Amino acid sequence: MNKKEKNRRLKYGALATVITVLGVLLVLAANLVMDKLSEKYGWSVDLTADERYAVSQTTIDFLEGLEQDVTIQVMKDEESLATGSYYVVQAYQVMMNYPRYSDHVKLEFVDLVNNPTFASKYPDLDLGAWDILIQSGDRKEVVAFSQMYDYSDDGSWITASRVEEKMTNAIQSVISEEKARITVLTGYGETSPEDLINLLEANQFEVTSQSLLTEEIDPDAESAILFAPQNDLESTSLKKLDAWLENDGAQGKNLFVFLDPNSAALPNLEAFLNEWGIGMEEGFAFEANSSLYYEKPYYPVAQYANTEYADSISGNGLTILALCRPVTTIFESKDNYTTDVLLQFTATSGVLPPDADTVSQENITGDVKGMVMSSHSWYGSDVSTSRVVLSGSAMAFTGGLMTSGTFANADYILGLFRKLGSQSGSVTIVPKDLTYTTHSMTSAQANVAVWALMIILPVLVLVIGIVVWLRRKHR
Repeated sequence: MNKKEKNRRLKYGALATVITVLGVLLVLAANLVMDKLSEKYGWSVDLTADERYAVSQTTIDFLEGLEQDVTIQVMKDEESLATGSYYVVQAYQVMMNYPRYSDHVKLEFVDLVNNPTFASKYPDLDLGAWDILIQSGDRKEVVAFSQMYDYSDDGSWITASRVEEKMTNAIQSVISEEKARITVLTGYGETSPEDLINLLEANQFEVTSQSLLTEEIDPDAESAILFAPQNDLESTSLKKLDAWLENDGAQGKNLFVFLDPNSAALPNLEAFLNEWGIGMEEGFAFEANSSLYYEKPYYPVAQYANTEYADSISGNGLTILALCRPVTTIFESKDNYTTDVLLQFTATSGVLPPDADTVSQENITGDVKGMVMSSHSWYGSDVSTSRVVLSGSAMAFTGGLMTSGTFANADYILGLFRKLGSQSGSVTIVPKDLTYTTHSMTSAQANVAVWALMIILPVLVLVIGIVVWLRRKHR
């Protein structure tokens, strides 16, 4: 090799090295710039099949229309959330969306270990690690991290994420001037609906309790709950219900009655309901088709007879009306009363008599109803309406049927309270199912990807390298 040829190769070699170094530096610089821009402007793309790290368009619209300043403070350092378990990271990524879609939302992370005096600013809240404090002005709401998930029946694993639902509803709560009030009526051996109360209170309702025997029904309550009465109501209590529903002609009230099939006879309550065009029957509703009940025939899956009140339910959401007393409509329309079937069962349903032990073919009747509603309206310059909702099952809204993400019972009854009350415009967020993997590749596609990345691509690079080496060798 002569000196001229050697200098030429050194020149091109040096040029190639400079170009390579500059290219690497350019890629690193571009990556750094994009990282900073992404951090500043919230640029991100959720590539999971169900967008479990994103927020829904419902929340985006809500945030973009927000006019009040809201501060979200997470009682944990940011690094613990950003690098924690899969479920913690999922929550962190969802929360990061809130300040991205509204300049009125401020997200902060407070490490109580390094800021031990922070919690003392809120002595009435008893803040602890992992709690989330949402506030606007003087109004505050605290969400515990554990409340943002649904769990399996035994509580051993997480089934669904409610992070978006809890965060959006908490923001809505602190910007609202007042909460809708619901009263739980007692005095007749009722079961306390703790799970239903917890659900309502977690979704911007104020829940109180009062005795039908000794107190007048709260005139400011928009809804009242009579949950599994064991004894029949006295006439004075029924008159209180009539007066409250009539509301001096203004109406606008909703009475929810949940039945226990094992209660004593309730002839007075039944007569009251009959005046509204709805009634109760004896026995237990069941489904004969095993694909239409949960574990037992008398834990039947309800069909949404009126989908208007089920629009918050996802496509596979199942409402189980366990130990349901059959209910019915006596008429469709009469004297300003109109009845509506909300939940019913299929053609393979039937009624098991109270004294029967097993389901038989002769018990199958079809057309069994689980929840009905009656509306009474006054038609003046404005239309005013009061409603009575009768559920054949109180058990459907207790325990695991309410708290497990496997069932849609909680979503359905919450949606019903909202639709009939002043929260009809509330934001309803469907939980994100976390029980399945998020990739959508088939096994064949996965095999192709493995072969391409681990075998074909390396071999291709090796072949190109050999060809380039041979060409340079024979120049």
